[in-house]
Amino acid sequence: MNDPLSDVLTLLDARSVVSTGLVAGGAWSVHVSAHDGLKFNAVVRGDAWLQLDGEPPLRLHAGDCFMLSKGLPFTIASDLDLAPGSAAEVFADAVNGVARMGEGDAFYVVGGKMTLDAAVAPLLVDALPAVVHLPAGAARAQTVQWLLARLVAELEQQAPGGALQARQLMQMMFIELMREHLAAAGPSAKGWLGAMADASLRRALQAMHASPARPWTLPELADCAHMSRSGFAARFKDIVGVPPLDYLIRWRMHLASQALRNGRATVAEAATAAGYSSESAFGNAFKRVLGQPPRRYVNSGVRAKNWTRALP
Repeated sequence: MNDPLSDVLTLLDARSVVSTGLVAGGAWSVHVSAHDGLKFNAVVRGDAWLQLDGEPPLRLHAGDCFMLSKGLPFTIASDLDLAPGSAAEVFADAVNGVARMGEGDAFYVVGGKMTLDAAVAPLLVDALPAVVHLPAGAARAQTVQWLLARLVAELEQQAPGGALQARQLMQMMFIELMREHLAAAGPSAKGWLGAMADASLRRALQAMHASPARPWTLPELADCAHMSRSGFAARFKDIVGVPPLDYLIRWRMHLASQALRNGRATVAEAATAAGYSSESAFGNAFKRVLGQPPRRYVNSGVRAKNWTRALP
């Protein structure tokens, strides 16, 4: 059965990039300005405060991981009352990717970012809170701590193939964090992440992602979810924000838009792959979801006007 999270990460061309580490001790504080993409960090040792603009402070401990999804400026510090230094200046002096602040080495955090296809990045980003925190004591902590230990070893050893190994380890840690977020969000989660956290709706999502071109009917999807037609339709719309068949159309258009952007398919081929026998019908659906006809989309290079509208 298809895995919707893997599908979305593949669609987004999600790739982890290990960037820098920070070693600090004593009294220290560093401010990071607004940024693109998803920042992912893991605390190797020590404790610190994390403060995002407009968000409550978060206490970090050794073994914790956290992801910042909205690009908000943030400060990480031993004491949030201290005047922070600029991250650009601090990391300008990094040696072998590790910067230093203060006195000593009581605190060590390694970080990276998840690069995404900018055209469809909001598909994931808009479904996430500003901070996703995986505490060291969480259910998946043991797996993450093993991955973290391997990541630190790769960064320190500088062995052949270490850069690739580190990126893969960071990607695995990112997925563990996403899994923990889905498990922790439970019934309060909304959007497609909320549907993935719901066992019944997840079965319907898996069916649609496994065969997006199939002419699904509402009763068929309700059967996949093991629910009544009316109950399934109501729950899906409440959690995801759109009716099931609207979600299916929008997912098809996301897949088609990527194939067109990457030159893997002509408009006619994208229409067939999306389950449309008529290129005209495909074009109407594409324009309704992405704001412009497929040929203009390809020729202009302009991306979707509103991805939040396109898929919750």
